Amino acid sequence: MYPFSDLTTKFRRLRMMLPRRDFITAAVLWVVISVSLIYSTSLTAPFDNRLKDYKLKFNASYLRPELGYDMLLLAIDSETLAEAPYKWPWPQSYWAQLLRRINEEGKPRAVIIDVFFQTPETENEIELLMFAQAITDCTNIGLVALYEELVTSIGRQLKFVPPHEYLRSSASFYGLSQQPIDEDGKIRSFILRDHRIDCRHIAWGMLQYLGQPIKHLQQINKRDKTVALIDFAASDAGIAQIGIKQLLDDERNFEYLKDRIVVIGATAPVLHDYHQTPLGLITGPEIICNTFATLASGRFQLLYDSMGKRLIYYLLGVFIAIFIFTDLIKNNLRQMVILWLLLPIFLFFYSFLPLEHPPVVLTWASYSLTAFVIFLFLRFLEISELREQLLEGEFCGAIQKNFFPSEKLVDDSGVICYGICIPYKDAGGDYYDFFPLKDGRIFFILGDVTGHGLSASMITTVAKTVVLLESEHDDFNLQRLLQEISLTIFNMTRKRRMMSAVAGIIDPIKRKLQLASAGHLPSVMKTGTESMEIPLPSLPLGLSKKPRPFTTTELDIPDIAKLFVYSDGIIEGVNWKNQMFGYDCFNKLVADLPAQQSLEEDASSLIESLRAHSQGRTFEDDVTLLIIDLSKEEKK
Repeated sequence: MYPFSDLTTKFRRLRMMLPRRDFITAAVLWVVISVSLIYSTSLTAPFDNRLKDYKLKFNASYLRPELGYDMLLLAIDSETLAEAPYKWPWPQSYWAQLLRRINEEGKPRAVIIDVFFQTPETENEIELLMFAQAITDCTNIGLVALYEELVTSIGRQLKFVPPHEYLRSSASFYGLSQQPIDEDGKIRSFILRDHRIDCRHIAWGMLQYLGQPIKHLQQINKRDKTVALIDFAASDAGIAQIGIKQLLDDERNFEYLKDRIVVIGATAPVLHDYHQTPLGLITGPEIICNTFATLASGRFQLLYDSMGKRLIYYLLGVFIAIFIFTDLIKNNLRQMVILWLLLPIFLFFYSFLPLEHPPVVLTWASYSLTAFVIFLFLRFLEISELREQLLEGEFCGAIQKNFFPSEKLVDDSGVICYGICIPYKDAGGDYYDFFPLKDGRIFFILGDVTGHGLSASMITTVAKTVVLLESEHDDFNLQRLLQEISLTIFNMTRKRRMMSAVAGIIDPIKRKLQLASAGHLPSVMKTGTESMEIPLPSLPLGLSKKPRPFTTTELDIPDIAKLFVYSDGIIEGVNWKNQMFGYDCFNKLVADLPAQQSLEEDASSLIESLRAHSQGRTFEDDVTLLIIDLSKEEKK
């Protein structure tokens, strides 16, 4: 089964209703926005950075690194700078002396100096050679290289400056220490390698020196430039730290260095080696400790937003949005909103699974855009269909008005018939009619179909047709008429629709009134200042396919009388307190009507009383009133 048949049908209908130019414009606009989202990473960068922050904080809080190595940060803090024998920057001879003492007395496993040494002063070349010799003798020293990507007028330019040749050849390893800064000024990742330079990250060099293999090495080497997220788990767990002055003041503190990986770096605020991260301000040496912990644990994610991968994840969001509107899922709009709220949570946890950090924010963006476009199209289709239904209802209502007599009936004998109908909608379910029969008698009927709208108006059309056909018979009678209407409605609706009705035949010569009722409200006979109900209990039309008799009666017509036949829309009219108009109120108003008042004035008076009772509240059902003046006197 094709699961998109309903959506396909709707879009075909939409293409028929929407001008081709507008449809193409909307499609082109969607394509342009989609291409912009796929091609320009800066559009989704703020949301992706926020997702990375959540991930890094989650990792730092709940995922502890399994390193197998103890780290110690040997800090160049403010107290060390103040008590040092030299002003900053320290001469290489002092660094040589410091390194020798650290290795001889502390015996660390390895040492990383997070201070860049590159250009010697020519008059101090001896000091440089002394420093290089100390590095050679220690056999466990790592140095950092300068790596920067500068944005210039001609594009991004790479600046790479390794340590001085003497120092580089003496060190056990060296590598990059600078981390890329994102658009919002935060550091979240580190560069493992760049094919443009023969240098790797200092943490990689450290692990190679220690003999620990790098996990996922094949995936790392596939990329020209490999960037990985920093877990920051080491900072959250707490990096052991001691100042250089504190170390030198008490020889017992050298025990802290034994068999540890020592990172020497600046923590003094005056040296400006602080960086903004998702965990707040962190010093450069602390970031190196975190990158080493991330790489050593092997639990790192590579950042690689290729156009092909971004296209795949974008199309995934498009497919999810379209799948919501398949035939398999109901309540499409509700499901769309719920999934729009839950999708970021699902994508957040999904982003932990692969080795590479996927562009899941792009998936959410593509889902949001596609779902919004589909929603707009479907809403336009619904509004168009609703407008079409309203126009059809209005047209149907105009046709239905032709069912009613265009003017009141005035018989030579003095009988006058007048009716009014106020439909709840354009097309209603009430029907009334009156006309003279072939033998001079006068027929009238008032019916009320359950429900409203076009379906109810179709039943009235059927009733009108049956009335016209039956009235052509010479032996026309009320019983057969109601039975034919009932059978026709049953065959059409199978009890899904019913119709109550009151039908009558007036014989003005014999002064007789035949009434037949099919579950309708009792008619009211007004004689002078009194009103009397004529109850005829029975079942409505359309309940059975078998003919059954309906309640009928025959009355003598008083010399002065008016008959009021009405629908339940009058009796059930409610105000803002939900109080119904009611039978008693209607009967009293009928009794109080002036005797010499015309039928139009009687109808207007009753309708105005109903409106006054409703207090401005709209009628919730069709309001129909049929008044017949049965007085014997001649009417002018």
